[in-house]
Amino acid sequence: MRKNLLASSLKAVRDGKATATEEEQKRRKLSGVLDVQRGLDQLSAGAARQIDPAQISESAVRDRFDVQDGLEDLVNSIRTSGQKLPALLRRASQGPLPYEVVYGRRRIEACRQLGIQVLAHIAELSDREALISQGLENAARLQRSFIEQSVYAEQLLRHEFSREDIMEVLAVDKTTLSRMLSVVADVPRAVIDRIGPAHDSGRRPWQQLRDLLKERADLDQPALLALIPTDARSSSDRLNGLIRALTQKPEPTQSVSVTRAIAEGRVKVEVAPGKIVVRSSGEDLKAFSAFLDDRLEQLFADFLGDGA
Repeated sequence: MRKNLLASSLKAVRDGKATATEEEQKRRKLSGVLDVQRGLDQLSAGAARQIDPAQISESAVRDRFDVQDGLEDLVNSIRTSGQKLPALLRRASQGPLPYEVVYGRRRIEACRQLGIQVLAHIAELSDREALISQGLENAARLQRSFIEQSVYAEQLLRHEFSREDIMEVLAVDKTTLSRMLSVVADVPRAVIDRIGPAHDSGRRPWQQLRDLLKERADLDQPALLALIPTDARSSSDRLNGLIRALTQKPEPTQSVSVTRAIAEGRVKVEVAPGKIVVRSSGEDLKAFSAFLDDRLEQLFADFLGDGA
């Protein structure tokens, strides 16, 4: 029987059927993402509902660091022209509130501040479908920074998404995803949160920070946080400030030299780090050097307390 199975497998390879099977498996692996995309397209074609923001709880996975970032402009826009894009909610499986945000956190917060209801679609979504929906919508609309994308990718991975699914959701290739995950793995989350989204900074400074931290394993988390400038205007400035602090070499200690004159200035004693210099002048003091040479051993022994 094994011979028959082996023969069938070899024949399938010769006929090119094995390659077709691999392609079919790959398509099936991504079909969940594509199904969610089609579902979102259908949902957006339907009518949205007016929902009280007080009935909406937060999502377990957040797609951006600070919902308040640039919120004032959105509040003014909705106040003037109304809410143009509906948010997406799902029915909460647990908790006191009936709905949970999938995407549109800033729109919900803006409506909350304006004291109005939020326009939203409501869908029945599993945790996985909700996360895919969030990623697809924001990949198309939201200008997330490199580190926001990286943290989001790591959260998806922790929720048992495959790397292929994450690449599809975030529209990145394998190399980019590996770089994202390596930064999040090696830069403490507390440091990332203290720095912020750094929208003006791309991949390179974050990778530089990652490399510097791997070289400075002696620094614990409180020490790293203390190096982040608190007076920086933006999160990009905080990121660059931390990089500068980690790359600066300590200034060399200034040598301090003290010179003292004795014997009415005819003998000068200079004391500097690592050396003592005695200078004398005049024919009658030439023997002073020989005098010291003869007694240096005993003088040092006296200093150490070993003398008689």
